[in-house]
Amino acid sequence: MKRIVLSLVVLAMVACQKPSTGSFGEAFDAKGALPYTQAMDQYIAGKDTVYTIQGKVENVCQGEGCWLTFKNDSNEFLINTREKFSMPKDCKGKTAIAKGKFITGEEGEIEFTPTGVIIQ
Repeated sequence: MKRIVLSLVVLAMVACQKPSTGSFGEAFDAKGALPYTQAMDQYIAGKDTVYTIQGKVENVCQGEGCWLTFKNDSNEFLINTREKFSMPKDCKGKTAIAKGKFITGEEGEIEFTPTGVIIQ
């Protein structure tokens, strides 16, 4: 009986884990994705539009999987889903492609709010 219960617990844990790659949030076409630094330069220059950006995941939220960061030199850039969807917690080091908009905060910080993310 203990083996059956243990097997069911392990099976339930495995079934609840998110895969470390795939699509999260709204589905979108990743063609034409720009490096996030290039897209951010366009945004700063005044082109406020929907962007498809890509980068290497530096960090990811270990609580709910609601944000991740890309790294450029020594700076990290935040991609924040605002808890509309979650991403896998073990995607660090993978390539991510996100579709959404840049947002400038009250203190001038820029972050990206995606409608969807693809982890490769």
